[in-house]
Amino acid sequence: MFLLQKFISNILISPGIFIILLIMIFMMSFRKKSSMKANFLLMVTIMGIYLLSIEPVKDMVVKPLEKNYLPITRVQLDKVDCYVVLGGGIYDNSPKSLSSATGSPSKTALFRVIEGVRLYKEYPKKIIITGGIVYNGEKSEGSVYKELMVDLGVPESDIIIEGRSRTTEENAVLTKKIMSENGYKDAVIITSATHMKRSKYIFEKYGVEVIPAPTGYVSRYKESYGMDSYFPDASNFVDIRSAMWEYIGLIFYKIKN
Repeated sequence: MFLLQKFISNILISPGIFIILLIMIFMMSFRKKSSMKANFLLMVTIMGIYLLSIEPVKDMVVKPLEKNYLPITRVQLDKVDCYVVLGGGIYDNSPKSLSSATGSPSKTALFRVIEGVRLYKEYPKKIIITGGIVYNGEKSEGSVYKELMVDLGVPESDIIIEGRSRTTEENAVLTKKIMSENGYKDAVIITSATHMKRSKYIFEKYGVEVIPAPTGYVSRYKESYGMDSYFPDASNFVDIRSAMWEYIGLIFYKIKN
């Protein structure tokens, strides 16, 4: 199920869908009777790539995921038992300065790790780091994040690693087990703003009382857009892909359950 979900999601999410369309256009180009259909598909592909690379469309897709989750407040921090930092990928075996260790958090995960450290320094509490080996890496995500947190001043004694999960659902199941073993009932869930809706939904399904601590917002909350907002930008493409991954993940989870 895990690999099937990953495969289908990557096919449906851009640029996967556009690669499929371009292959279809290429195959049609060898058939004279299909030239009209090929031209139509080419136009749809070009328009799709353009729309998914401009800021207004990015915001339209991303905002429904982010808008209901504001940054956490100091009052909320005082009421919870622990922090939970969700995994978001690593660059396996990448070199690390001033250390013989290898591996570094992905760009997405870096926001989450830094937010976890920042909140810890405001209100020190135990940090549960989730994330195992998703494919065939040598180190778990959790172990890589822990190295950075320790480098940034968090004591090892305050970090608990959950190093087996590969999905958000597994994050929730295994984190709930750790929380129960330590007598924790509620947790600050630290993850990307686009990922928070799905994370909160799944964690609460498994009985964790969630206080959201979203980070890494990508929507630009402004009333109007300038001309530059309509120029194609690859970062918009990436942000839309991340958002679509969340929508598909929610659908998969609801179908499964």
